[in-house]
Amino acid sequence: MRAVRGSLVVSLSVGCRPEVWCGGSVGAGVVGRKGVWPGWWVGLDGWVAGVERGGVDVRGGWGKAGGGRVPHPLICHALDTAVVAEGLVDVLVGPHCRAELDRAFGPLGDAVGWVSVLCGVHDLGKLSPTFQGLREDIAAPAMGPVAAGYIRRLTRWRGPGARTDCHHGLLTAVHMARILKAWGTVPATARTIAWALGGHHGVIPSAASVRQAREAVGDHGGPWWAGVCDDLVRRVVALWGLPEPEGLAWGEVRLSPEAVVALAGLTSVSDWIASARPEKDYVGTGVELAGYLRQARWDEARKIERLAWRGWRPPRETGFRALFPLEGRPHPVQEAVETVVGRMRGSGIVVVAAPTGEGKTKAALQAAATLVRRFGLRGFYVAMPSRVTSNQAFDAVEQLLAGLGEKAPPVRLLHSAAGDYLKDRRAPADGAEGLRPVGVDVDGQDDGDGEAAEWFAHKRGLLAPLGVGTVDQALMAALRSSHVFVRLAGLSGKVVVFDEVHGYDVHMSTLMDRLLWWLGRLRVPVVLLSATLPARRQHALVESWRAGAAGRIPLEVEAPAAQAYPRVAWADTESDAVETVGVEASLLNSDRTVELVRVGFEARAAWAVEQASAGRCVAVVHNLVRHAVEAHEQILQRVERLPVEERPEVFLLHAKLLQAERARVEAEIRAKFGRPDDREEDLRPRRAIVVGTQLLEEGLDADFDVMVSSVAPIDSLIQRMGRIQRHDRGGSRPPLLLALTGVEEEPGKIAFPRYTTNVYAEAILLRTWALLRGRDRVCCPQEVQHLVDLVYGPDELLACPEGWEKQWARAAEQLGRSIARKERGAEAVRLPQPRDDVQLWELTAKATSASRTRQESYRRDDAR
Repeated sequence: MRAVRGSLVVSLSVGCRPEVWCGGSVGAGVVGRKGVWPGWWVGLDGWVAGVERGGVDVRGGWGKAGGGRVPHPLICHALDTAVVAEGLVDVLVGPHCRAELDRAFGPLGDAVGWVSVLCGVHDLGKLSPTFQGLREDIAAPAMGPVAAGYIRRLTRWRGPGARTDCHHGLLTAVHMARILKAWGTVPATARTIAWALGGHHGVIPSAASVRQAREAVGDHGGPWWAGVCDDLVRRVVALWGLPEPEGLAWGEVRLSPEAVVALAGLTSVSDWIASARPEKDYVGTGVELAGYLRQARWDEARKIERLAWRGWRPPRETGFRALFPLEGRPHPVQEAVETVVGRMRGSGIVVVAAPTGEGKTKAALQAAATLVRRFGLRGFYVAMPSRVTSNQAFDAVEQLLAGLGEKAPPVRLLHSAAGDYLKDRRAPADGAEGLRPVGVDVDGQDDGDGEAAEWFAHKRGLLAPLGVGTVDQALMAALRSSHVFVRLAGLSGKVVVFDEVHGYDVHMSTLMDRLLWWLGRLRVPVVLLSATLPARRQHALVESWRAGAAGRIPLEVEAPAAQAYPRVAWADTESDAVETVGVEASLLNSDRTVELVRVGFEARAAWAVEQASAGRCVAVVHNLVRHAVEAHEQILQRVERLPVEERPEVFLLHAKLLQAERARVEAEIRAKFGRPDDREEDLRPRRAIVVGTQLLEEGLDADFDVMVSSVAPIDSLIQRMGRIQRHDRGGSRPPLLLALTGVEEEPGKIAFPRYTTNVYAEAILLRTWALLRGRDRVCCPQEVQHLVDLVYGPDELLACPEGWEKQWARAAEQLGRSIARKERGAEAVRLPQPRDDVQLWELTAKATSASRTRQESYRRDDAR
């Protein structure tokens, strides 16, 4: 075939049926032995053929259609999205990622302008006969007779309104890769940008899927439709006031992983916000575009304002006394954190290892406020181990902001029962309630509108400046899952606080290491809190963050044999090593000697009632719900035999209570046994028994006189000890006493209650009991770190007691296999390493459910 110009071109290619292309433009597509390829259209004899589109109006293609006859043109949705992206780039994207975007697109001159336009054309793939044919009644008359011919031929073959074989996101990737290469972008960068835009519905297309889409001539329509796409992109560029792209240095554009995450996340979120347009506001195909753009700048800015996503600006003075003036003198740990954060010259990671009651949460909030102000961040996210601890941290954050007396963005609470916890509160009106995205993914297999609405209804706390919730919400950013890049982008401008990091299971810990690696890469400051963090685990966590920040693999360096306790350890992007500051414990935790006694498992209820009868508030902590329920029933039976005036109040708390009942019990426990003040002190009963599970251990601010606990790993037991006389209530209190139950020594065997080893590894229970069986006391905080490191350190640190050898060896072997299996399970679903050459599609390849943050079902019921 020779080069021709005209309105009709007929081509034959080997292996393909004859195609008739009406219209088109030079540079629309390539035809060869394998079909149609984007780029120049080349005949079999190698001549270039240009084709014209015959004056198709760029306003003709519909982007949103609804159920009526008035559409919202695709180019208008592109302008809407570009406006939102321009407004969000400094709101959603953190400073380091924003700098990487500037560096990537800086060679073009107006980096933000080009980023906004690219986000805007994310739906370019909708300019295809297969998508426009979903509403032939709108598209055919608006796009003209040539387009109508394509559409009608396709709809007659497939049937009207049928779903497309080739999703519009894939076609966006096809067209944008072609267009960017035509502008001079190197192929690798063109693919990266195109995939970021094409994956705006959550899953980044793979190279194979894009290649298949490129060959699907029947879906994308060939060169004529490619030319229509070219015209729309050029028109958006011109309306935005940007120069002709061919004259710019596109060949110098390179995107780092941080820039790619920012671009992909910004595209998805901007699309959702721009899609929150009711059908009554669709403008139709006769709209004047320059005037529309002016109005869109106003309308979309109002939407962003309604989201209340503008960053939190802490007060000028962020010292502990300034933020918490009613606290009195800070504890030594709080002073140390303030000093360490004040010394940080760049983004970094801080570890606070200190006993319960040292004020670690408030120290973390002070650190977060300082880091937000110093490094120009948007806010913080506080990741707690459970819903109950999330609720407590939420209250602490709200109290902090109320005490500052300055207008701050609303704090979002993120977990599955947040609505129940907040329903009785008088919350300010939520201006974003009316923002419901529509028409998001009409040619997809899933409910695109529902998924976008879910983000705005329940998940936008991760995008908002200030959030508190379960650690699962943060760990989801380490899973290869739909929209994971949105989660990473949402965290990129925050300080992230993780509490009780010692309590993560193997699956969670594996995800945590990878998340910290990514957060380091994104330069997200991190604060880790723990009462019982093994030295080896601290090293692994800190090294993961430092490796990300340095762009390298984590180093396998042996952790120091001895660590101070309490301590604050830290490193930043400007330091060469991790620094550790030893800290004195507060008066409350200095020289706490907890006496240990043993109580038979069947005698635990009688022991608790006896202690309560002596005028004490007793905690009974079990490892399984069934054991807690059984103990509660036995206690109630014994209490009923007592005179009414001598009966203690009895409570039961575990994760399987109905949400409303659980919330009521938690609130009552906090009121009666929590931090004392003039009101709460009067509510504390003279005698009481609180029966529960790990919920009493994991951050619940409750204070008991004595405790009986099932044997658990040493770190859990130390956490539970921290609930014994946690607060200074004045007057006379009994000696600190922990009764251990749930372990029986038989000849050649150590027996634990049934199912206990389904909760905790038998090897860890054996090592813990080997440490404690001969002890009658534990001295806190002096012995805490040593005990934890003996249990979780190298095997040779702790000798096997005589007669236990067989069970000890078998349990150690089982633990090794279990750890390896769970690590493999987590590795199969976690993000790839944040390498310089990481491919964007790897972030969502074989996407898993975002709920797979925990492996152990016994703890999952309290996870979200």
